[in-house]
Amino acid sequence: MPAENEDFAVTIRLLPEDIFNKYKNDPAFNYDNSQDKAEDWITKIKNWINQQLVVLRSSKAFSTALDYFYYALAILALILIIRGLIKGDRRGFIFGEIVNNDIVMIEDKEDIHQLDFDDLITFAMESKQFKVAIRYLFLKSLKLLADRDLIELKNNKTNHQYISEINNSQISNAFQRATFSFEWIWYGDFPVDEYIMKNSQSDFNELFGLIASI
Repeated sequence: MPAENEDFAVTIRLLPEDIFNKYKNDPAFNYDNSQDKAEDWITKIKNWINQQLVVLRSSKAFSTALDYFYYALAILALILIIRGLIKGDRRGFIFGEIVNNDIVMIEDKEDIHQLDFDDLITFAMESKQFKVAIRYLFLKSLKLLADRDLIELKNNKTNHQYISEINNSQISNAFQRATFSFEWIWYGDFPVDEYIMKNSQSDFNELFGLIASI
């Protein structure tokens, strides 16, 4: 027979009240073990701060202030770049201000030919002013190269221009290595010890030997 043609009898049986209360009040039948954990004061503070940040981020005033902050950073970066370009010293711009030394550096053509660089280098080495010593080694190399008519000393001339002037490839390569050692030590913002100094000094000694051989 089709199901819709049959009669179904439904009998509802209710649980007696005393039995219901018995199981309801029995802890063994309490399956809800979740407990609300009380928030400590640190959590409350963190939640409050997060709420305030959400409010700030959604406010127009905060967004405008953040834009001004980014603009200020961009302007500051631009000023630093222009300052570095004006100074004409890219290494000084990258590594920061060059450390002042006790010995006064003399760089113009006339004074280079009058100075006794050997004595100055020895004094700088003995007083552990290694940055100054490497500077005097470099100036001595310019003097020796100019004395042999391998370069022409001029103010505001770059080291790359001096390297390109030297026709002797062996001396040019040696001067390029010595120049790299000088620039790395003189413009680098790091302490220089005797080990670094001696390695760099060997580059200059090789250069001096090549210049003396021609």
